[in-house]
Amino acid sequence: MPGTLTPSQDYDHLVHPKAGSDGMHDLQYHSSAASGQSFNRGALVSLDSSGNLVTGCGDHDMPMWAINATNDFDVNSDVGNIIDGQIGCWVAIGGYELFTTEYVTTETYAPNALLTAGLTTDLGKVKGAAAAYSNAVVVGCVSKGVETDVYSQTILNFWPLFIPKVATS
Repeated sequence: MPGTLTPSQDYDHLVHPKAGSDGMHDLQYHSSAASGQSFNRGALVSLDSSGNLVTGCGDHDMPMWAINATNDFDVNSDVGNIIDGQIGCWVAIGGYELFTTEYVTTETYAPNALLTAGLTTDLGKVKGAAAAYSNAVVVGCVSKGVETDVYSQTILNFWPLFIPKVATS
């Protein structure tokens, strides 16, 4: 029986630490994707009530960035291989600077601008936050903004944050 995966190039979708990471002691979280979920490396994800990863981030959910895609070989193998299905994530409250390919490219990202979670068609991506940070979850703060990386694709540089939306009664 043939395998079921058609893997993308390793550089098509990325998330990677630029600063603050030492490799062995970084704040990461590992879990399985919830049933029916599909996302790329670098996608903004969070946990559902069962502790599984879902695409996007609600107003009070801990933001994380997927180190693995749901169809990477170390998460979803070809037929006949054994894997544990765990996806590693960079947690938003870690002390590092990240870059990702998974952001809304039609916006402008100036240093110190706040980031929030994309919705509907932009689910799993970060985008610019509203002027009043209490109106939506804040998932990051732009560091160097958008650059072109060694693979000639655009990346967004940011520091991850977690500031939940302020609930009003």
